[in-house]
Amino acid sequence: MQRSSDSAWTQPNGSDSSRVSGLVLLIAGIIVLLDVNDYQHFVEDKLMAPPVVLIVVGAFVFLVASLGCYGAIKESPKLLNTFAVFLLIVLLIEVAVAIAAIAFKSDLQNALERQLQKSIERHNKADMTAWDTVHKKMMCCGVQGPKDWYDNNNKTMPASCCKPDLIDPETEDCKNAPPLFMDRYYQQGCLMELKEHFDKNAVVLIAVGFAIAAFQLLGVIFACWLSAAIKKDRN
Repeated sequence: MQRSSDSAWTQPNGSDSSRVSGLVLLIAGIIVLLDVNDYQHFVEDKLMAPPVVLIVVGAFVFLVASLGCYGAIKESPKLLNTFAVFLLIVLLIEVAVAIAAIAFKSDLQNALERQLQKSIERHNKADMTAWDTVHKKMMCCGVQGPKDWYDNNNKTMPASCCKPDLIDPETEDCKNAPPLFMDRYYQQGCLMELKEHFDKNAVVLIAVGFAIAAFQLLGVIFACWLSAAIKKDRN
């Protein structure tokens, strides 16, 4: 009965690995979601889905790992097989998230440009609040440049497009600066700045999705092997 002792020790270690992978997915999803949260006003809902899915999947994996641990302790082939099925489902979801991130990445620039342009043309209070955040954090102005605001905002510029050290504290606008004054306003458009920011997060999602999926595949194989070993030992 030496195999039974080995099973009880080995599978909990595999389950611990699954907990770690679940935690990695959870943390990666949260980090990406928090990182893009300030800019979600300009992002279509479908582009926010991958990190949310990773968070849900990570929490699910963390819980399912307990099933594998319990199945090994009880030396239950049924529980181990169920654990393997759950891991396989998770694996497929992770691959789907990674593929979705690749697909969204390819259309990211066009999707962002559409949303940014609509927002400038609309420029309501919510739009302006979101733009102020982007201007200040990205040190950019407009979609392609400050002229976007000049053409769509009655030839006036948002104060957030002004370089911080040149803002007049009394008027909260650029000091002695007519619109498009190049040494006062940020000249870089926000489209490419945002695209690069989202691209980096997409790479994280893709890398984590595929890496953890490969790791989970080993977990599926190991759980199936252990289940078969326990059945063989009992027979």
